[in-house]
Amino acid sequence: MRCEKPTVLATVQGQSPSLQSAAAQLGLSVADLDEEFGVQLLDAERGLYAVQVCGESLPSGGTGRGTYQGPFSNPRIAPFVPPRKKLKE
Repeated sequence: MRCEKPTVLATVQGQSPSLQSAAAQLGLSVADLDEEFGVQLLDAERGLYAVQVCGESLPSGGTGRGTYQGPFSNPRIAPFVPPRKKLKE
């Protein structure tokens, strides 16, 4: 996947959906999804999964087709504070 815009997260539904079925729900091609990120389980009871999508590929209306919702931001995860120094024994 190669994007000019940042990637975003979108949700899809199903029972262990593949990248192909997630792309179909979003109305996109598999090339628009991050294959390395894959399809990540969010809520097993509701069959809700997240995929990482090239931001420029999603429809501009927001919620898109079918049962998917998004886009959601995908901020970089980093520590809030520097790690503590080890105390000498």
